[in-house]
Amino acid sequence: MMDLLSDLTSAQRQAVTTTEGPLLILAGPGSGKTRVITRRIGYLLQSGVRPDRILAITFTNKAAGEMKRRVEQLFPRSRVWISTFHSFGVRILREYASVLELDRNFTIYDMKDRSQVVKSALAEANLDAHRFTPERIGAAISRAKNLLESPVEYAQKAGDFFEQVVAKVYPVYQQKLRDANALDFDDLLFWLAYLLKRYPEARAELDSRFRYVMIDEYQDTNKAQYEIARNLSIDYPNLCVVGDPDQSIYKFRGSDIRNILDFERDFPDATVIALGQNFRSTKAILHAADCLIRHNTRRKHRPLTTSNPPGKPVTVLEFATGFGEAEAVAARIRAGVEAGQRRYRDFAIFLRINALSRSLERAMINQRVPYQIVRGLSFFDRKENKDVLAYLRLLVNPRDDLSFERIINEPPRGIGPVTVEHLRLYAHPRGLSLLEAAAHANRIPNIKPKAAKELLQFAHILKELASLSEAPAGDVIRSVIEKSGYRQMLASSEDPEDAERLANIEELITAAHEFEAEDGDTSLAAFLERITLISDIDDWDEEQDRVSIMTLHAAKGLEFPIVFMPAFEHGILPHERSIEDPEELEEERRLAFVGMTRAREELYICHARLREFRGSTTYTIRSLFLDELPAEVVVERHESVQAIGEQADAWEEDDIEERRRTARRIAAQTSAAGPSRRGEDNALASALRPGVAVRHRQYGEGRVVQVTGTGERCRVKISFPRQGERTFLVNLAPLEIINP
Repeated sequence: MMDLLSDLTSAQRQAVTTTEGPLLILAGPGSGKTRVITRRIGYLLQSGVRPDRILAITFTNKAAGEMKRRVEQLFPRSRVWISTFHSFGVRILREYASVLELDRNFTIYDMKDRSQVVKSALAEANLDAHRFTPERIGAAISRAKNLLESPVEYAQKAGDFFEQVVAKVYPVYQQKLRDANALDFDDLLFWLAYLLKRYPEARAELDSRFRYVMIDEYQDTNKAQYEIARNLSIDYPNLCVVGDPDQSIYKFRGSDIRNILDFERDFPDATVIALGQNFRSTKAILHAADCLIRHNTRRKHRPLTTSNPPGKPVTVLEFATGFGEAEAVAARIRAGVEAGQRRYRDFAIFLRINALSRSLERAMINQRVPYQIVRGLSFFDRKENKDVLAYLRLLVNPRDDLSFERIINEPPRGIGPVTVEHLRLYAHPRGLSLLEAAAHANRIPNIKPKAAKELLQFAHILKELASLSEAPAGDVIRSVIEKSGYRQMLASSEDPEDAERLANIEELITAAHEFEAEDGDTSLAAFLERITLISDIDDWDEEQDRVSIMTLHAAKGLEFPIVFMPAFEHGILPHERSIEDPEELEEERRLAFVGMTRAREELYICHARLREFRGSTTYTIRSLFLDELPAEVVVERHESVQAIGEQADAWEEDDIEERRRTARRIAAQTSAAGPSRRGEDNALASALRPGVAVRHRQYGEGRVVQVTGTGERCRVKISFPRQGERTFLVNLAPLEIINP
């Protein structure tokens, strides 16, 4: 019998062998949680549990693939169900489609598709798409679904004008999805949670099928995912969740840190095991990260220890300008590689926001350093590939009007928006899809004969291709490229970039073969499902010898020998939206903690005193997080920092003290405010009114536009010449009145 425990720590062994009842594993960064999960699966299999009784869920395809690989190494051909939440949702919804009155061949719409449907729903609801963008409306609908709010439930709670607009669009949007036989990403969780809640027999069947449920990254679950986990663990409460409250960084996507903080309340008989030993980082890196995160209050404290070497001290690099920061980082990387000590892929640069990548990319080019932007344009998001994929989606789901509209003129067929609108006006009253209506184009009087001929030809091509749809995905793709005329269009083009586009669509065939080899499923539906659920980080190529540049959110789950974290500055990290909200500020600190603990050997934290950003050049304030690092951190100043002038130095010193006062006020917000402080805030609030000139320590001078609320909820909207309008909580903002 295989020994699954001998190379584990005592805490890891306890986590692996505790198989009955609810279990919370608090897994600190680099504590070997993937090893624990896969060994726990192996231990269950070794104990006689059938593979189909085990369900393991994580958040990325890359993580799920790594777990599958490790389990297969331990127990070949075990076929344990290991997937992401969304992939699990797809499979179960296809299985129970008839119960939910869904067509099991539904299409999965991505975020770009969602925006297109929302735009159409806005038009149908006679609402202005310029005032309320499809992206903003779509995000609000997404939040509602993550909170398990149906269109009716959302409308009942809608408060302000924007929410009332969303309440009008939401039901129209859902009906359009239903008409197209499509689900968006959030539906994959919404409908699964709905199934488990509203259909007791289905819930009991799934609970009995999956008697051992493991969920990784539990701190990032939202309400829908929480309900799925709870309802799969009622009759057989063998729910094991693995996570770390200190690494909860996806509140903007709907994740709720309370899910992990309240696990013991939800499961009073739960066992709690802490994995605090870090196998990744040096003592210096771990100590610095631990000192930072201890300033948070919403957490479950557990010691972070490591037997790794002390390593180099964490270094704070201070630069005169953001441009100098980027050039110096690129130069350090190049020097390390040219000295023969490192490879480019050993380095990573983590950014709080994507907009910071511009100066870094320029510096990398100047220094001749190869790099990859992890959140760049995905292979499957390229136009030519999206076109071919739309053909494939229409084959699987002929009601997918969005895909029809994308490809009806790809390659060009002389069919314009007016013709499509006539087709739509014919189709909808008759309950037809656009593809079905195209087959009747010669009967539609408003469509010109040439356009009608092209529509009939298009419908005929799709009918021919549909007869091949049961063939392996790679063969279907090859036929689509040929029969649609797409290959001929690109091959006959004189545009040199079209040769690359042709190579891209042919590479789709290779992608299909690779998916078949991984999953053993050759079907077109399975191929489309997999690529639709691919995340940005799944496209990261760790084998390329390039520097990886990515956001801090994308860095979650990765690790590198050397990490640079630029722009540790007030308004960037922590982000300006978080500065006046204690909970948001704690999430920003967790985000910094996650970035720091990705580093194995060396960590460099950078900031500049002057930064060109968002079209203006401004003096910065160093991040308050820098003051929370331990004394052992080394500070290096570069590029003659003093050269920016004594006035800037004095300005910054004043602002540092003001920032510290603001931080203390934020930290104290959770307790009762003292009478003297409240008196000052009330006096300031009473003096603020439209037209009053004020000075903000970061944004400079501006004028009050609006004052709303009272007491601690008093807010002021201020217009700044360069920054535009900003809204602040009066009792937290560093404001002074210039003229009352």
